Amino acid sequence: MSSIPVVALSAISFGNSYPPYDGVSTAFSSQQLKGNGYYGYTDGLHTVSCKTTGFVGVIKMQASLSTDPTEADWFDVATVTGNGSTPVTSTVYNNFSGNFVWCRAHVTSFTAGTIDRLLYNT
Repeated sequence: MSSIPVVALSAISFGNSYPPYDGVSTAFSSQQLKGNGYYGYTDGLHTVSCKTTGFVGVIKMQASLSTDPTEADWFDVATVTGNGSTPVTSTVYNNFSGNFVWCRAHVTSFTAGTIDRLLYNT
């Protein structure tokens, strides 16, 4: 189990290419992050912290129960921030539970602003 948060997304500004964002897409995902189920733990608690500035879009956490997930294996488990139309400048925290093998941040409707950072912890 991780005790230090993992930086899932950092310094992503609309229109500027910085992995995993290509600078033009309105949707993208972070790298796969080990979930609680990966470690064999059963409490299933996951925590996300996200700071945005003028962000227009939607950030959700997705999870997979597969050990080697394909795109079809991912499903939404929590909305982190955003509604896709109103700029958001804030820091938010979210807890979600499940014995997920993998988790990732998934961004959609990204049309403006910055994802300053998204931290993830199991």
